[in-house]
Amino acid sequence: MNWIWAEMLTLGILTVFVIWTILAHVMAWRHLRRREDSPSPNAELPPISIIKPVRGLDQQAEENFVSFIRSEYPAPSEVIFCVEEREDPAVPLIQRLIANCQPPPATRLVFSKRQDQRELGKTLNLIAGIKESSHHVLVLSDSDVRNTPGFLAELVRPLFDPRVGMSYACPVYKGAMNWVAGLMALAVNETILALTAAPDFAAIGSAIAIRKDVLHAIGGLTRLRHRIGIDAALGRAVRGKGYRIALIRSPVTIVYPLGRFSDWWRQVHRWLVTIRLYLGPRFLAVPFYAFPILWASLYLCLAVLAGGAARGLAVMAFIIAVRVASVGLVNLYFTNEPVIWRYLWLLPALEILTAALWLESYFNPYIDAVAPNSVRSPTSPNEMTKRRSMVGHVCAAGLIGIEQGTSPGKAVFDAMPMVDALFPVTPAEKHDLAAQEAGKVNQAPLDALA
Repeated sequence: MNWIWAEMLTLGILTVFVIWTILAHVMAWRHLRRREDSPSPNAELPPISIIKPVRGLDQQAEENFVSFIRSEYPAPSEVIFCVEEREDPAVPLIQRLIANCQPPPATRLVFSKRQDQRELGKTLNLIAGIKESSHHVLVLSDSDVRNTPGFLAELVRPLFDPRVGMSYACPVYKGAMNWVAGLMALAVNETILALTAAPDFAAIGSAIAIRKDVLHAIGGLTRLRHRIGIDAALGRAVRGKGYRIALIRSPVTIVYPLGRFSDWWRQVHRWLVTIRLYLGPRFLAVPFYAFPILWASLYLCLAVLAGGAARGLAVMAFIIAVRVASVGLVNLYFTNEPVIWRYLWLLPALEILTAALWLESYFNPYIDAVAPNSVRSPTSPNEMTKRRSMVGHVCAAGLIGIEQGTSPGKAVFDAMPMVDALFPVTPAEKHDLAAQEAGKVNQAPLDALA
């Protein structure tokens, strides 16, 4: 059989990937090295209200919270922690931090209230925090974010321009101590390439700065309280009013030492479902540039069938080299994460898992909430069906549920603890994290989700 056309098509896809990667790095480099249009660093910064929606305890939650309470932001600031349930395990930690800080900082704890089961806890917490805020400029920051010197000032500066309605930072995961945390870093830390190459129609919600007048212009967050991906929904609403969205040059840091595979799967599934919702038909193009190693593997098979194994191996080696070089370059000029090098061997596994999750985002539009007693929220009313994943069998443990007559998607979610049992956090890894947390109370559970 003549495989020449299949080879040419696959080689064309790989060529597009290489060209896109080069252009994306050029655009990212230009963005990170461009001159600032905002006022000089010596300009007087506005007072800010930092809104922290919290649910459960993340790893190193105390260090994350203290980094904002004790920030060196040069203007007045307040930190408002927002929690939905008074029984939340984060409440005692927040209360202790507020009580022990001397002199007492402008920090307080507020509680939100769910009106109906469709409302999402994070959005409700943000609404509650904004109502209690005192300043005109708001910083909306996830609970797992670690503040770094100068970060808040850089995040706020673009808002001096009245044409800019919102600014945000690209997240980077740091401090990986096991392979799942390394897999998360590989999945996230190259996001800067996509953000600098794409139009500024949305933002990533790890750290966002916005003015209250812009919130009022879009009608507030109340109308978005049923939407997953509040950051994307907020970004679209801001752009819809004619404002620009600014991506700052510094990353926002998330310290993520240890991960569990079930948490990784659910989190990436949630992200992909949200991205599919907002990209629409364009989401179908993702496999053509996101899975180069899989395409190179297909080309290798076609080349072997055509009697050109050496040619196929050369292409495979070249694509792997491009992927490694891309991760390395982003790490050198943006993320600065030394431990990422030890997890480069996970790149093929990352593509296989992400490809399975890409497919699952079509068959399973549901997302798992943070807590076990939370309501699972569909992506839209039109997708409120009983469909479950048809590709969940990528997790071997899910086969058990399928054999028992459970729907495939539900089998995957139910089987995740079994997958974790196959790849547990080792005692040595637990010991390393415990050493970092020595002497602290309210240590975050290893399986907490943000």
